Amino acid sequence: MTSHWQPPPPGEASVPAATTGVPAGRFELAFLRHGGRTAVGRQFVSYPFHLTRPFALDSAIPSLLTVYQQSSSGGLYRAERLACRYDIGARAAAHVTTQAATVVHDCHGQPARQTVEIALEEDAFLALTPDPLVLFPGASCVNRLEAKMAPGAVLLLADAFALHDPLGAARPFDRLASEVVVRDAAGRLLLRDCFRVTGEALVGPSSPVGGWRVVSSFLLLGDPARLPVREDLAALAPDGHAVAGVSTLPNGAGWGVRCLAADAVAARRVAELLFSISVRAAFGSAPAPRRK
Repeated sequence: MTSHWQPPPPGEASVPAATTGVPAGRFELAFLRHGGRTAVGRQFVSYPFHLTRPFALDSAIPSLLTVYQQSSSGGLYRAERLACRYDIGARAAAHVTTQAATVVHDCHGQPARQTVEIALEEDAFLALTPDPLVLFPGASCVNRLEAKMAPGAVLLLADAFALHDPLGAARPFDRLASEVVVRDAAGRLLLRDCFRVTGEALVGPSSPVGGWRVVSSFLLLGDPARLPVREDLAALAPDGHAVAGVSTLPNGAGWGVRCLAADAVAARRVAELLFSISVRAAFGSAPAPRRK
């Protein structure tokens, strides 16, 4: 397998991750259009990531390929470093999701760090919809995503988290930080979206999220002709188990959606509906259900 990533500096490659105290994993895929279908090209996958095979789940959308990013480690741990990269070729279409939610364990003050790089060529499509992070007491996680989009491309990003104390004592996680930077093909900044929150701010009667259990953020970016209209997004939370707000993003980048859900079931229902709406707008047909 050939990696897109630059080799480490001289001398660094011979130092095992276990001796540096900074475990590292990489998940790198390139998607290419071949005729009417999308295929995986270059790939590099290392522990703790695991990749079985891609799935063509949508008979009505043969160009859309689905990949489940799996992990064999049981979650995110102290000082862990994970890096992903997705290159989507011209007119290729991919959906990358996870097999389940990801537990972030007690990091003892040394946050786990996740970085994602995305490059979409002309008329490409990527839906990156991992299941939520589950923040255990003491969990600390720093996430950064950078994307570059060519004309006609569409990008759906999902980012969600939930709080959980196995002892039921409402012990807080440590902190969570997230930054998303999106640029056009010329490098012009389209969007920078970031937040930082501590667990203490989200527990107790003064919590800004109240009794809601799952917090979700979605960014739907790209060519307006391939994005849903606001009316399509207005009914994302119709049953009272979730609330959602839709905002217009700067520089004509697309839509931002924030959601609070009563539980994981309601959060998944909103995420699946938004994915379906987004695929229908981009391809004219709704996607098949994704089994988890």
